[in-house]
Amino acid sequence: MERTRDEVVRILHERGACAVAELAVAMGVSQGSVRRQLDIMTGAGLVESRRERRPRGRPLTVYSLSEGGEERSSSVHYARLLDHIYPALSDLAASEVSGQAGTTILWRMFERVAERVAEERAPHVRSANFGERVAEVVGAFREVGVLNDVVDEGDAFRLSNVGCPCRSTAQETDAACEADRYSIELLLGAPVEQVSTIAGGSSSCEYLVRKTSGEPAGAALLAGMPASPPAESPRMHISEPSMNARVELQ
Repeated sequence: MERTRDEVVRILHERGACAVAELAVAMGVSQGSVRRQLDIMTGAGLVESRRERRPRGRPLTVYSLSEGGEERSSSVHYARLLDHIYPALSDLAASEVSGQAGTTILWRMFERVAERVAEERAPHVRSANFGERVAEVVGAFREVGVLNDVVDEGDAFRLSNVGCPCRSTAQETDAACEADRYSIELLLGAPVEQVSTIAGGSSSCEYLVRKTSGEPAGAALLAGMPASPPAESPRMHISEPSMNARVELQ
């Protein structure tokens, strides 16, 4: 039963809201089995349901992960984040922490985490073609829960993720969301704009990557990224001394 529950959590995390029939097909079990599992998971606070109107026929009941369910699916991502935090803190120079507010140090730490995550995923991105590289970046970040889909909208690529890998952290500080955006930008080698976040109340995290002619500036990062860039030239900046301050690239 625990295995079935984990499978439901995984599918809802990857696909977003699903109906019973869709879950049954994905898992290769009967709809009755899925309903029984969803009843248990609803009672445990892992999933939520809502009625979704359709053009024809009766409204359809769809299920999605609750905050508790997302935390369950994200446990491995939190473990990975913790693995990056100590090295990121160790990378901070004395000049970056001496006399600095805790919020400033927090943003600096997330900057280092983003750089380390991008460096870790860089071997998965090799194409010189921009469109192919976007797809490779999505694939590279799918494993760590940052991205799971990309849509070509003509003048831009829209990257998205229906599950937040570290939702409770993202609700405490914007640095977590900015770090994800920044790591995508580093790996892609082109500007990335975040247009929505789950932590901010949207149903998904979405990013826009505008199409440009020629090779994106910064693509050389793919060949070899520094583990710790010079402290005097950080790429994430706190615009206001608050936990919810937004940042912009230098």
